[in-house]
Amino acid sequence: MSQGVLLDELRTILLEERDSGELTTITPDLFQKTSENVKILQQEVYVLEDPFSDDARLLIEKVSSIRATVEELFKIRTDKIVGLALSQAEGSYIEREELRVLIPAELEMFNRIVEAIRQSRTKLIEWRAVQGSVGHALSSDEGECVPASDTISGDVPIRADTGVDSEPDIIIPADAPFANDIVLALSSMEPFMGIDGRTYEMEAGDILTLPSRNAQVLVERDIVLNIHPG
Repeated sequence: MSQGVLLDELRTILLEERDSGELTTITPDLFQKTSENVKILQQEVYVLEDPFSDDARLLIEKVSSIRATVEELFKIRTDKIVGLALSQAEGSYIEREELRVLIPAELEMFNRIVEAIRQSRTKLIEWRAVQGSVGHALSSDEGECVPASDTISGDVPIRADTGVDSEPDIIIPADAPFANDIVLALSSMEPFMGIDGRTYEMEAGDILTLPSRNAQVLVERDIVLNIHPG
């Protein structure tokens, strides 16, 4: 899959997630594949001879766009998951289909949040049980809250921590580390984007930290002096 197609696909998924009041269905490895593609793009930037070239700039901008898109997607889905977890912890009815669309890592998040809310409720407002608040037991035809330990189908439990490891946890790894150099700016320069995706500004006399690849090129151009190589 080309990086352009990946970005277009992510944007389409994001738009659908924004417009839907419920969680949409995504592939279990969406975040993992996105992370892998970002690393590939970062490596392409790193091997370019000139990190200030147009090719490097386009690649860096593409990485930034992909990261911004997937981070917003993660935030929107997380907000919805927190809402579901709060309802679950309070004993509200939750459709099973709403939990089916959670990918493994999201399901684990859901279970942890539910458990944390229940534990906090017990510690902070345990007096409710002492006062004997009146509860209402739902009958079978009124519907019931879907317990986190119920099963989705057959013998496969909904809980992510019950030993069902058919899918690995989908976690966006931290960005690949970049070596950095401390440099002294010998002259001023217009703001530019480093190979790490950050924007840098500098005036003559400034001391700042730059990615080593950017620093090397600027040293060769007599724009900065490397005072502490990474």
